[in-house]
Amino acid sequence: MHDSCQICGNTEDNRIINTREMMFGTREPFAYLECPACGTIQLLHVPDLAAYYPPDYLSMGGLDDIDIAATRSRRVAAWFAGRYLRGEHCLIGKAVLAVKPWVADHYPPSLRKLRLEPSSRVLDVGCGTGRLLESLHYFGFRRLSGIDAFICHDIETPSGITIRAQELKDVEGEFDLVMLHHVFEHLADPKGALRDISRLLAPKGTALIRMPVAAFAWEDYGTHWVQLDPPRHLFIFRERTFAGLAASAGLNVTDVEYDSTAMQFWGSEQYRRDIPLNDPRSHDHGREGTVFPAGQIREWEAAAWRLNEERRGDQACFYLRKA
Repeated sequence: MHDSCQICGNTEDNRIINTREMMFGTREPFAYLECPACGTIQLLHVPDLAAYYPPDYLSMGGLDDIDIAATRSRRVAAWFAGRYLRGEHCLIGKAVLAVKPWVADHYPPSLRKLRLEPSSRVLDVGCGTGRLLESLHYFGFRRLSGIDAFICHDIETPSGITIRAQELKDVEGEFDLVMLHHVFEHLADPKGALRDISRLLAPKGTALIRMPVAAFAWEDYGTHWVQLDPPRHLFIFRERTFAGLAASAGLNVTDVEYDSTAMQFWGSEQYRRDIPLNDPRSHDHGREGTVFPAGQIREWEAAAWRLNEERRGDQACFYLRKA
């Protein structure tokens, strides 16, 4: 077959891969193209995607169970912890985290290396109902915005953050941080998205893009790889290909941190056994009913750490700035 690669235009020896939807267990068939020239994996025929983001999709959860917002003392603890996690010299925040280390679990590790201020203008793209933004509010951020193309209408969170039912191309303004946490692979026009991100970034702003990467898990599991996720994941890149694509949009990749987890193993092993993620036997539902012993999970966690060190994990965080 000679379907052309949408990223590099190659038409020679492209591989067609047949797979199935397994997150929700519909097992609906889909086909991907893998380009031997640039290594990109791309969905061949994109359906109406709204049907594949139901109300119980990962990012569509409610906002009434955010731990750091549950009591006044927790909100105060998060505010001081936020100062320390942003890099400020805050001994109270340091003490809070020593006593309550779980507070830091609500502050994304990918943000800790960035020098952010409470006044930093932050845009979260594909944020669902805004759980991450709501948490960041309690860590002290005050200029937070979110968009998601698959919510039915605009949302205002309990802390007053507006989440707009909007696509990236429709956003106006300037931001110090534009972040996409496992969203970029869902976008139908990755080249256009990178141009929009560049357009929205302040001169010294940072774009943060976390996404799956085709590496060891793809090569080992193939169509059973849990992060292939048809038909929601439209494009999956190799690290080098994404860096080149970003450069063509005027963005330089300044750093890459691999942050894959044991899910690349247990999720893919489940798919090999025809066990969807929403199945009662899924490890995603906790230890009760899981088909994997605790020792096996620990081995996979160690293997994921090694793959990250070798830059072969199945997901990574890319930091980008304007060229």
